[in-house]
Amino acid sequence: MSLKVSLLTQTLTVALLTTVVLAQPSGRRGGGGFSSMMSGGGMTPDYMLRDLQKFNDAFDLSEDQLMIVEQILRDYDESFREASDASQEGIGGSFRSMRGSEDDPASQKRDALRQRYRDVQDKLDAARKLGEDADTAKMQENLQNEMNTIREEMQAVRAEQWQSAERQSAFEEISLLIQDQLRLKKQMKNELEGDLVVLLSEEQLALWPALQRQLIRDRLLPRGRLSGETVDVMALVDQQEFDADVLATLSPALDEWDVQVASALTAREDYIVETQGVLMSSMTTMDVSGGIDVMKTQGSLSESVRSINDLAIENIVLLLPSELSKAFDDEAKQRGYPRIFRTTRVERAYEAAQELEGLEADILSAIVDLEMAIVIELAYANEHILSETHRWESQENLDRMNRFAQRMSGGSSERAASPIREAEDAKRVIEDTYLEQLKMLLTEEQIEALGGLETSKDRESNRDREGRGAGSGYSDRGGRGGFEGGREEFIKRFDKNGDGEINEEERVAIREYFRNGGGRPN
Repeated sequence: MSLKVSLLTQTLTVALLTTVVLAQPSGRRGGGGFSSMMSGGGMTPDYMLRDLQKFNDAFDLSEDQLMIVEQILRDYDESFREASDASQEGIGGSFRSMRGSEDDPASQKRDALRQRYRDVQDKLDAARKLGEDADTAKMQENLQNEMNTIREEMQAVRAEQWQSAERQSAFEEISLLIQDQLRLKKQMKNELEGDLVVLLSEEQLALWPALQRQLIRDRLLPRGRLSGETVDVMALVDQQEFDADVLATLSPALDEWDVQVASALTAREDYIVETQGVLMSSMTTMDVSGGIDVMKTQGSLSESVRSINDLAIENIVLLLPSELSKAFDDEAKQRGYPRIFRTTRVERAYEAAQELEGLEADILSAIVDLEMAIVIELAYANEHILSETHRWESQENLDRMNRFAQRMSGGSSERAASPIREAEDAKRVIEDTYLEQLKMLLTEEQIEALGGLETSKDRESNRDREGRGAGSGYSDRGGRGGFEGGREEFIKRFDKNGDGEINEEERVAIREYFRNGGGRPN
């Protein structure tokens, strides 16, 4: 097996682990560990005893019905737990058989290579401190080449271990156990629902599809892996406490979302569960193309759920009265995309600055003007990040798994260019610029009262912020409402002693500049 195939196979392993971790509910009782992770959705029950209250609320069960439904759920819970525990034990045993012993020649060779790699790494680190003459550079090159050779040997050992008959047999056993558990899970689900159908009246059965969709949402929405994928639009609307007329207007949009998101969540979950066997087969047969296709399809199904959520929110915003629509839109964005739409440090700083005691009227007016400008700048930056997130987030998740697999194989794990990260960095450039401008308006005491107003450069001085922001569509220009020419030009204008900093005397000149109307946004 080639090293490239070995690396891709390890990527599939990471993908399978990621998939099945997402398929596990938090705090699940019974079992756990690696074997539980590998069995993924097969170990996740479709119904739980705690669902009894939801059944009662939906169907208004009689006392006799309530007792029977409770017993049905209890029997299901106990039977499912017994079956999943048995499957986990079998899967765990298969994994333990793959580990081998310390006396295994392949394991000993791998450990020896790891030690050699660490020794050469230490020598290279020491050589980098010696200087930059030709002899030292040549020594560093030789050590780096030696490390590359060791890394290739480590990859070859891993490939050999992966091809061993014992490991392939263990994977086949695990695949069979997972498939058996999935078949049993489906059978138990059908039996429970069949028992309920017999128990319920016609009127109650008419309410069954709506309850099923609610249970699907409650169980599967929190398992989303993408931004915006986990938003429960129905719950979000309920929390707003709209009046009856508004809710009646929103009802068609909510009903449409309810049906569509339940279908998309079911498709996503079914595919994740059903393709665990495909991923296992890809690892055992080395058919990596099939496994990569599975991961891409999983990402597409997650994007479908997110798109349904986003479209429903857009429709609701359009249907709401103008006095309610913006607040709902803002909350929905913060709920679905908190990394993008949460309140920033610079926004909090401008709000706090306006509350400072003894702030001169002209300075307060300038701060208000700049705050209006930054709202516009950040709104534009946020939409840019949102666009890049929609376009690239799923692919970047796959890239992260690839990097992890590369680290596992001893290879390079350098990050690829990230459009999302570049857009986020560009936003931080804007934030830093406006923080600098705010500091220019305030006295040292006022800056201290606001906590120092540290920029990202101040807080992360070891990172080259300006280089990270390049090429992303923004520049250190102070924003559309900021100082013309950006921070550097502005400092140059008032830095009388040429030390590159603004002292208190120069700050007085800046405040006088604002009193005369300079620097205000048009």
